[in-house]
Amino acid sequence: MIVAVIDVMKRFLCALSALMMMLFIGSCSRSAVPQMTGGDDDPKLTVHFIDVGEGDCTLLESDDEFVLIDAGERDYGEEVLRYIEDQGADELKYMIATHPHSDHVGGLRTVIDGMDTENFITVSCDSDTYTWEKLMRAVDRNSINMIEAEAGTTYSFGKASLTIMAPLSRDEENYNNLSVVTRVVCGDISFLIEADAERESEYEMVDAGETLSADVIRCGHHGSSDASSDKLLKAVNPAFGVASCGEGNEYGHPHRETVQKFETMGCPLLRTDEAGTIVAYTDGRNLRFEAEKTDLSSYTYTAGEEKHTAEKLKYIGNKNSLYFHYSDCDGAMDMKEKNKVYLDSRDDAVAQGYTPCPGCQP
Repeated sequence: MIVAVIDVMKRFLCALSALMMMLFIGSCSRSAVPQMTGGDDDPKLTVHFIDVGEGDCTLLESDDEFVLIDAGERDYGEEVLRYIEDQGADELKYMIATHPHSDHVGGLRTVIDGMDTENFITVSCDSDTYTWEKLMRAVDRNSINMIEAEAGTTYSFGKASLTIMAPLSRDEENYNNLSVVTRVVCGDISFLIEADAERESEYEMVDAGETLSADVIRCGHHGSSDASSDKLLKAVNPAFGVASCGEGNEYGHPHRETVQKFETMGCPLLRTDEAGTIVAYTDGRNLRFEAEKTDLSSYTYTAGEEKHTAEKLKYIGNKNSLYFHYSDCDGAMDMKEKNKVYLDSRDDAVAQGYTPCPGCQP
């Protein structure tokens, strides 16, 4: 009798172990959909920086209204759609296609065909790629309201809003600088989401004089050195940076120069190649993060806290010309080391008799 009971128990435990293993494997197969609860608070805005490898995808969620910005390559379309559905969404209030590159818009067609979308915001351009043309046809086929991205325009969703900051000019030769850049605001907390905007677009945004300050910056062009310029970072003065890039990507994103800038500022740079999907929660005053692969519980911020970040980026003066530059200005990068002088601030540069570079206009 005892032997029989033991045998039954063994069979039960084996069956239970097998069931738990199946559940574990099932959850692992959906690693693109991290199980994040948002904690005990009631976030008024949740920003999902979804890991789509070497691409971009951001989901904004506020008061059961959703905005999707890009969706990675076409192969990620189903994962992105499933992720959005897992957040409880059955429709998108806005979808934003930042520019025609496939690593940003390739997955959008799958989302459009799988979920109701009310408005589609993008830039007009002459791209004739298969991906872009198929996306435009999907928008038309689903009778989605098409909106031309116009800098200065603000759209509301839930308890948050987003404002189009760029593009401010037309650069048909470099679609990166046609990228739709958005500033998302909820209460006293804000995010700047750059897509692939490079230095030229960043300079235009700063020179336009609009408010660019943000607590989180989604780095331009996956953390490439041709973006995240000193000029922009000083205007934004972020508490955190986020770089969307693929593990072991062939481009070396994020570039060493960008990583060093954030280290100099004392500003954490969170990376999807290391952390997987990253989610930011805010109640409009407090900000915290969770991630798929990494514990980010120590990364918190409260509006009004002193950041001590972008001010640490130094200017570079030329001893011969007596011009001073942002450190990533072409004039500074081409300068011989023996001619460089490192200046702590703009006031310091002017006090020492240096004149602002006409190019980067520090």
